[in-house]
Amino acid sequence: MKARSQSEHERINAREYPGTRQLCVECDEPTGRCEDDSLEVEIENYHWGHICTHWHGPLCPACYDEMNDE
Repeated sequence: MKARSQSEHERINAREYPGTRQLCVECDEPTGRCEDDSLEVEIENYHWGHICTHWHGPLCPACYDEMNDE
């Protein structure tokens, strides 16, 4: 797969919305990214007597920074 610049992503997103545009799962704002370079954080939960981890995202840069500071 070809790597694309941010300006190429923005042009594609504008042309194909909502097909390739990612929205942040926390604030519903555009992330400015695509699936291949999305920002996610790993979350740990205690479930049925086990610690389970999963990925939470996609996130915009502001929400990603906020969740990584916790």
